Amino acid sequence: MKKSSKMHNTQYYLKEYLKERPLFLSLTRSCESPLYQKYLPLQKPVLDLGCGDGFFAKVTFAQQIDIGLDMVDSRLKENKYNSYKKIVTYDGKRIPYPDNYFATVVSNCVLEHIPDIDQTLSEIYRVLKKGGLFLTTVMSAPWEEYLFGNIFLGDIYKKWMRKKQEHHTILKERQWKNKFKKHTFRIIDESGYIDKTAARWIDCLHYACIPNLVTYILMRRWVLWPMLNRFIPTEYFANLLDKQVSSTESACIFFVLRK
Repeated sequence: MKKSSKMHNTQYYLKEYLKERPLFLSLTRSCESPLYQKYLPLQKPVLDLGCGDGFFAKVTFAQQIDIGLDMVDSRLKENKYNSYKKIVTYDGKRIPYPDNYFATVVSNCVLEHIPDIDQTLSEIYRVLKKGGLFLTTVMSAPWEEYLFGNIFLGDIYKKWMRKKQEHHTILKERQWKNKFKKHTFRIIDESGYIDKTAARWIDCLHYACIPNLVTYILMRRWVLWPMLNRFIPTEYFANLLDKQVSSTESACIFFVLRK
């Protein structure tokens, strides 16, 4: 796979994300963006499943994605970044494209939010060309164990956060692999990311970033004063996010699957 000439580190992506996103979300996304870099440029045509408003695609991929796909009631309506040649809505069940259509499918932290994950994986496999790649990140079971609130409230906090974050499928590394193999994907690469310390920072920062949520609800803008980001210790957080962590112990996992 040809490497992209636009290789950036975690701190670069963190600063890019902080321009328009709150810190807790920027921490997660900034360590996901580098994971995709060695697979750029993505082989076309490309489908971004669960594309949201397109900001992640804009920051991460050094190319315009062919199709951005998401639910009607998603953040798709906020898409303003010109990240996709075409934006398509669907019912969350059948992907509205023929068999063997896409050379690449990407889906960043989407699968855990889908109630019928088996249906979705079957559909991804169907529309992917033979030999095509499915690049995806998923939340893993240690995420809930690492939550800071879990220290004090245990299962009550984990269940509350699962409902709040709309996580329908949180699996262990081995269970994710079995799920993909069940749908006859071949796993060609995997990388764990976000250790216990980083996960607890992210959990705590959910509450520190409540003012960002207020501005988003009122003005549809997460960040009103980007200049304040210079007070955020981005180097510290980038080093924290760059710590090596095994897939079995990480809060999230990046998988590269081939049809």
